[in-house]
Amino acid sequence: MKLVCGPWTRDVGLEAGAARIDGRQVSFTPLWRDGALDALEIGGEVVPVRTAREGDRVFVWCAGGVFELSRAAGRAARAGEHAGDLVAPMPGRVRRVSACPGEKVGRGDVVVVLEAMKMEHAIRSPRDGVVSKILHGEGELVEAGTVLAEIV
Repeated sequence: MKLVCGPWTRDVGLEAGAARIDGRQVSFTPLWRDGALDALEIGGEVVPVRTAREGDRVFVWCAGGVFELSRAAGRAARAGEHAGDLVAPMPGRVRRVSACPGEKVGRGDVVVVLEAMKMEHAIRSPRDGVVSKILHGEGELVEAGTVLAEIV
């Protein structure tokens, strides 16, 4: 993804509990209220966060600034696909985890089922591989772009 704030742009990758910003890892803990992201704890400091989505762009208000996140130029990722990881295409609740670490999966196999907007969304493997990690369990709330599982 690209992070835009005023004149500068940064490459951003999201992982469980961390973001890679131009190759530098920043650890954080998301803090939720009523199923929505309310703040991030970064280095022991709680930073209020508000988000809004407009099409493929997400606007984030944080630390007095407004940041825009958008998919990097190039091939658009399919729903649930992100550089070998399966990501949540929208905010929701993990309803079912259908694969375990070490399990072989084929292209199109359902790995995680996400409930969002009162519908279930199957998050499928983009290719044949092996599940290396499941990062969120059943019942957990996740934001759009959250890595749910890794396929190698």
